[in-house]
Amino acid sequence: MGREFVGDCFTDAEFETYEMELAIKYLKQECGEPPRGVDVEITWEGAEIDNGQETQYPVISVVWDDYETGYPRDYVQKCIEAFERFDLPEEIQEQNRERRELLSDLQQMWDSIGDHLLQKRHNIKPRSKP
Repeated sequence: MGREFVGDCFTDAEFETYEMELAIKYLKQECGEPPRGVDVEITWEGAEIDNGQETQYPVISVVWDDYETGYPRDYVQKCIEAFERFDLPEEIQEQNRERRELLSDLQQMWDSIGDHLLQKRHNIKPRSKP
């Protein structure tokens, strides 16, 4: 069974399963149905702590059946990107929305300037605005 780490998102042990299930639902919604033999699941990651003991904690991973499919590179990448969006604080998401709006406004201005120059160059009357 193949496995690729996507992320962890728990901040409070009481809510970790709920938060991770919500993240998985979001990933599947954003990335679409996984390819055949591939799924997004909660898996366990191990780490060594100070005293040399090993501890385990839950993470979100893309898993696949090696006998059924190869490494699902595209789906893993989509999930990682979607998880980064899911995990961003609201203020960063708001900044991204503002940037997209600004870029859209700039594109509209650029298009308007281009139309104006084209009309001027070819002596075309401006389009009437609806």
